[in-house]
Amino acid sequence: MRVAVISDVHGNYKALEAFLSYVDDHPVEAVVGLGDYVTDSPYPERTLAMIYGMEKKYPCYLIRGNREEYLLDNRRRNQGWHICSPNGALYYTSLHVTDSDLDWMEAMPSEKVLRLGDCPPLTVCHGAPGVIRGNFEFDRPLKERSMRALQTRYLLGGHSHHQELCKLYGKTYLNPGSLGMPIDEQGRHAQFAVMEGDVRGWEMELLTIDYDIESFLQDFKESGIEEYGLYLTKAVKKSLLTGHNYFYYSVCEACNISHKALPDTDEDTWRQVAEKLEL
Repeated sequence: MRVAVISDVHGNYKALEAFLSYVDDHPVEAVVGLGDYVTDSPYPERTLAMIYGMEKKYPCYLIRGNREEYLLDNRRRNQGWHICSPNGALYYTSLHVTDSDLDWMEAMPSEKVLRLGDCPPLTVCHGAPGVIRGNFEFDRPLKERSMRALQTRYLLGGHSHHQELCKLYGKTYLNPGSLGMPIDEQGRHAQFAVMEGDVRGWEMELLTIDYDIESFLQDFKESGIEEYGLYLTKAVKKSLLTGHNYFYYSVCEACNISHKALPDTDEDTWRQVAEKLEL
């Protein structure tokens, strides 16, 4: 069985478009999605339309990421998002998704054990089992605990935006990287993975492809998202171009300068961040 694995699209419909073209040329029997399909990028409705089309074409096994959780939490109780650097892009996204989109997210599990054909079962999650925002790149002890406790031979997870394929405690961990915003100090491309399995086990390959980043960057201007997300949206664009995690480090810098939690940081703080990180 041949299966593609994607994670962390973050609304990058141009990268998703390139991925769908790849699997058209290199057919797969199913697609596994590990969450964070939208937010942070222009025109989230285009990404969602492509995913709905993908679901009609292939058997798809999709789980929620923390970004879907944010949108669902906002539906349950208004989070006070507004035009600002800390959450303006989330506000923009919330205005471009429908109740039907949110119902689709709500119906997804946050993790599951997946059985495909006669192949060995896969534990699939967004960050870590039981910890949707668990980041193995920053928290290696969490990775060791998770792999030690894993009840299957294989764990698929994303969230860190770092591709990884490794063995630990006789089990295999696959992170396909980020389809929409890889953090690899290179940038300008998309990441995913392909697995081939049979009753004996799974063989896994990490893949990188190009996409039309220039037209995607133009969308940031034309869509209006820059007017909502301000400096943090500039950090997203620079992350796309460089593969350096300007998004994460700008958030850390803003919290350090202001000595406040992210939602309470003000635009004067963000101006300082932008100057320091050359956003």
